[in-house]
Amino acid sequence: MSPSSPHIEMIPIADITVANPRVRNAKVHKTITESIDQVGLKRPITVRRLSPGQGDTQYALICGQGRLESCRMLGQTEIAALIVDVDEETGHVMSIVENVARRTPRAAETLEHVRVLKQRGYTDGEVAAKLGCTASWVNNVVNLLERGEKRLLAAAEAGHIPLNLAVSISRANGSETQELLMAAYESGELTGRKITVVRKILEQRERSGKKGTNSFARWPSKRHMSPEDLAKLYQREVEMHRRIQKKSEYAQKSLLLVQQIFKELFANKEFRALLKSEKLASVPQPLAEMAQRGGVAR
Repeated sequence: MSPSSPHIEMIPIADITVANPRVRNAKVHKTITESIDQVGLKRPITVRRLSPGQGDTQYALICGQGRLESCRMLGQTEIAALIVDVDEETGHVMSIVENVARRTPRAAETLEHVRVLKQRGYTDGEVAAKLGCTASWVNNVVNLLERGEKRLLAAAEAGHIPLNLAVSISRANGSETQELLMAAYESGELTGRKITVVRKILEQRERSGKKGTNSFARWPSKRHMSPEDLAKLYQREVEMHRRIQKKSEYAQKSLLLVQQIFKELFANKEFRALLKSEKLASVPQPLAEMAQRGGVAR
């Protein structure tokens, strides 16, 4: 075998230098260690051979730091390694490529892959096999993409709403949507905070359509608003302020009614005697202030 040909050998762990160590995720590293302890090392690490004078060890690690550390923790003295005869720069590039290849893709990238693969005629099952996900997930994503539900899809990928619920909402009308949200809340599928987020998303979807301005996007839409759009926006804002004013007036009337009720109660001798007999000698400060304003001593 030529010395320059990559080959696998059992080499001493003590002879390996980790040139660019990275902080490991403790949970992931624990899983790796348990797997190696139970079934052994399933994939060798990759190292490059060091020339004399390049370091105190014979090899420099290219990829497999987690596996190397796990074997060391388990008390092993040797590890299976793919030895490549490359220079330091090439080894560094190989390490970067390996890490990028194993990186979890962003949600937007995965959705784009689904769209492209479906356009090329692949079935849901074939797309799922290529992306390492389930066929049902692909089917749900495709349904949302075909309906133009970008906002619901972004909300699902952000974890604000379950994907299957987003698909159901995309197929429902206004009244059915409220029933779906109520059922999801009662089943625990949506928490109180998520309900608020989802309602906000649906309000935006109702105002600007399914695609609209994606609230999860980095930059807002720069679409020029026509005079008709501005008029509609003004009317919505006026209506919103009217509703706020009505709510404020209703709350004020309710408070005045409550204040009058407590004034009359505190002015009633029998009520005050009942409080004393129940050993309720003290009352909350707001109620006491109502009594004082009504001219009744506690």
